[in-house]
Amino acid sequence: MTRYFIKLLFQMVLILLCVSFLSFLLVYLAKGDPAESILNAQGIPYTKELLEVKRAEMGLNDSFIVQYLRWLGNILHGNFGITFRSGAPVWDQLVFYFPNTLYLALHIMVVTLGLSLPLSFYGAYHMGSRFDRFLVTVCAFLNAIPNFVIGILLMIVFSVKLGWFPIQSTANEWGLILPISTMALGLSSRYIPQLRTAIIEELQSPAVEGARGRGIPEGRIILKDVLYNTLPFILTLVSLSLGSLLGGVAIIEYLFSWPGIGKMLIAVVVNRDYPLVQGAVLVITLGVLIVNFTTQALITLLNPKARHSQQSQSLVFKKQASPKRYGG
Repeated sequence: MTRYFIKLLFQMVLILLCVSFLSFLLVYLAKGDPAESILNAQGIPYTKELLEVKRAEMGLNDSFIVQYLRWLGNILHGNFGITFRSGAPVWDQLVFYFPNTLYLALHIMVVTLGLSLPLSFYGAYHMGSRFDRFLVTVCAFLNAIPNFVIGILLMIVFSVKLGWFPIQSTANEWGLILPISTMALGLSSRYIPQLRTAIIEELQSPAVEGARGRGIPEGRIILKDVLYNTLPFILTLVSLSLGSLLGGVAIIEYLFSWPGIGKMLIAVVVNRDYPLVQGAVLVITLGVLIVNFTTQALITLLNPKARHSQQSQSLVFKKQASPKRYGG
């Protein structure tokens, strides 16, 4: 199992290096001159000679590999550079915006699970009932609507018409209800059909039927057999969703004016503030990788089959790696 976790860590590092290389390459190939962008942002009238001095100061005359290795070395030392427009350290901007996105994503996941798990269990236990058919229909309808459309509809009804919640999420403590509801409704419409199917399979499994035959209380069966056996699947869904939320809620953040890293990315891409783009891409990638690594570790620890599989692979590897001994 230790070998498996080391392998996951190695994959994380490799993916981070690939993402850093691709992000730097795309910025390097993008239109515009970083030195010119900085001088324009500072309002400094420049000549061709001043521009060349600034380029030399920033090391832009070096080759691509030299620039990339220098930038990567600075990243490893915690120096993400400075922004073009304000001249502030990139890291300070990331530290401000990324926790806001993480805060929003965690609340979305809590509400999503709070909606999906009870409804999925109820629909599975009453499979084929009117409520079950209604639940499947509503999920299919919501799944066909883009999240930003749901957000606009909620905003029109509950902010403009009824005036219950503010349009801007930063207006007061009630401002997060609409953006959280927007994403939670969209995610729940995807969670409920999958969880319902997984729960139905567990309810029809021989283990559950045998437990019922032995007279074990239904509540204990739900917790010990059904919920525990579907927990790896739930963790996988959460991992995929939380990873996508860290970098995929830009439209919702922009729609409700939430100061997250997605909203920041929209602004800096328009302004061509490339150091912030590179830093944001790395931070988002690292966040997604940490979520995936944690989920894989939990699934491996919770699932005996996964542990046995990892141990078997380790034994096979050791057996193949050991030299053959010949007698005589």
